[in-house]
Amino acid sequence: MSLFNKFIVNVGWTTLGKSVVQILLFAISILLTRYLGKARLGDYATLLVIPIFIRLLNSFGLETIIYKYLPELNVKDPSGAQGKYLFSRFLGLRFLTTFGFCILMYLFLPYYLDIINYQSLMEFRWVLIFYFIVITVDSLLSTLFMTLLRFKTLAKIEISGAVMNLLLLILFIRLDHGIYGVLYAYIISMSATNIIYLFLARKQWLGPTTKKPEINDIGQSAWASYGMGLMGFGLMTQSDVLLMNFFNVDRGDIGLYYLSTGFGGALAFLLAGVAPMAFSLFSETYTKDGIKSLENLYCQIVGFASYLTIPINIFCVLNASHVINFIYGPAFIEGTDALGVYVTFAGIQTALGINFTISCLFVINKQNMALRSTVEGSILNIGLNLVMIPTFGMMGAITAT
Repeated sequence: MSLFNKFIVNVGWTTLGKSVVQILLFAISILLTRYLGKARLGDYATLLVIPIFIRLLNSFGLETIIYKYLPELNVKDPSGAQGKYLFSRFLGLRFLTTFGFCILMYLFLPYYLDIINYQSLMEFRWVLIFYFIVITVDSLLSTLFMTLLRFKTLAKIEISGAVMNLLLLILFIRLDHGIYGVLYAYIISMSATNIIYLFLARKQWLGPTTKKPEINDIGQSAWASYGMGLMGFGLMTQSDVLLMNFFNVDRGDIGLYYLSTGFGGALAFLLAGVAPMAFSLFSETYTKDGIKSLENLYCQIVGFASYLTIPINIFCVLNASHVINFIYGPAFIEGTDALGVYVTFAGIQTALGINFTISCLFVINKQNMALRSTVEGSILNIGLNLVMIPTFGMMGAITAT
């Protein structure tokens, strides 16, 4: 079976699982958006910046190392002993560093809230710590399943977790628990999926293994990936939210920004999980067949991704006001321009293959080039934000991105 055929076989389960999950998450998004309203939605977006950024600090490039090296190790050592050694050590390290960052979050959160003049959010300190724990553990475990191409299992687990999240959210909304209810619905459901991941992947981390893999450039790859993750924060919507809070942009406008970027990201539901799977296949292809086969596979996957998503993006841009009014209600119609601009950007990004470029650079050992391009883009985005947000507010953040 060719690598692209292997991609197509797995993309069926990926598309099915991720599509169902995205539909459920879309329903969750509609519920919490209508329930919270613009102002509290802005508060919710502001809160999420904290655990998401700390997760980046806690990553240390481990997910990228798994994507890149686990397929190579399994090709060289079909017994899987070297791969087990690598993942078991990474899992232990993740739990250790997570504990350390929880302490730092508890200690330094008050100072961060003072900087953005949002001391009223201090009551959410513990729930943010719990949120950080579940997302940082899930990141590593889901990476393992995607790298091993266990997409059928992954789809079932993620769908179950999304259903639980939706049901808990409905319950907590009926009990009127506010932002607490939204966050705890996610935390409880994600905790359940993490437990299932750990149980099903027990052969990858449980029990002794002494077959240490010999990987010469693992440190360089890890630090390059880590640096990209941190600098890439400047390209992420969370950094825009942080700067909008710093410049005292209206809470309602931050809520509209969160709605527009969240909905724009959800439009690519057919591609959810494709990029990590492509990374794994890129690594396997390059190890077996070299650069020419990697070029062909890259072009095929980019074409496939564009075919799936760009028509949806075009429809959304042309009908942005109707889409927002129908889904979220007239209270959010002010987000029409923001949604149109963001979705246009997302479509161009997909057509250019940006979603797969960084993984290819890592596979061919061009980590420094990947890091440099990410740093340049991050600095440019932050610089534009500093100029445009004070003048144009929320639309300045969207346009800068």
